[in-house]
Amino acid sequence: MKSSAKINCLLWALLLAFQAHAQDVIHKKNSKEVRATIVELGTGEIKYRLFDQPDGPVYVEEKENIEKIVFQDGRTEFYGTARMDDAQLFEGQKKSALKISFLGPLIGYTDLIYERNIKPGRSWEVKAIIIGLGKQYEDEARGFIGTAAYKFYKKPTFYTGDMKRTHLLQGAYIKPEFFLGHSSYLDYDEEDFVTSFYSEPEPTRKSSVAGGLLLNFGKEWVFDNAFVLDLGIGFGYGTGSSTRSVYVLSDNNIGFAMTWALNIGWVIK
Repeated sequence: MKSSAKINCLLWALLLAFQAHAQDVIHKKNSKEVRATIVELGTGEIKYRLFDQPDGPVYVEEKENIEKIVFQDGRTEFYGTARMDDAQLFEGQKKSALKISFLGPLIGYTDLIYERNIKPGRSWEVKAIIIGLGKQYEDEARGFIGTAAYKFYKKPTFYTGDMKRTHLLQGAYIKPEFFLGHSSYLDYDEEDFVTSFYSEPEPTRKSSVAGGLLLNFGKEWVFDNAFVLDLGIGFGYGTGSSTRSVYVLSDNNIGFAMTWALNIGWVIK
């Protein structure tokens, strides 16, 4: 009898343990958890019973109020905010992009940009600005500026149950950016020239080290997981002098700096 009682107790404990495991857990956005049995999954709502009331009433909850559901078989389904930042939803998408300034060569420079996604909503970016690679003007500016930036992509102001980012590298963003480089240009200030009756003034070449910090605002689109279009503008502080890509007017003191972007490119692995 004692052995039979022990076996019955063990079986009952195993049954309870199985039942405790075989439950669905609803994680709401208000941080509450509901142990339930899912009755129906609709397009915009779910229906469930409380786990400890298997014959109780059926409750209805909008999906937009739910962060995720962990089902009894271990499968997890995300909604809303969690869905937008779930890296598994972007498997198969390329995470890097090579871009180039579209109009830069017409203004006397070329930007070469590499962007790499870290996780949904976050990327880092480096840029090489080659001054003089493009159309030349009277100042014959040339030089090099390097930049490093971190991009924060904006989330929508509201969520629906099935919303997610369409691509890791797509969306409105804010981008802090550091820049540092050296450039030179011809100075046509006539006060510095020694002229004569028989000769034209000769310009002098001046050089400057430019550096500073920009805060960029923009938006990036990715078409067919291939073509990239990036539009943006940035403002900040700088020192030195630069008149290509990053514009710095400071007279070697801390002054105003700005930039703008119309970049195109391709996403790569």
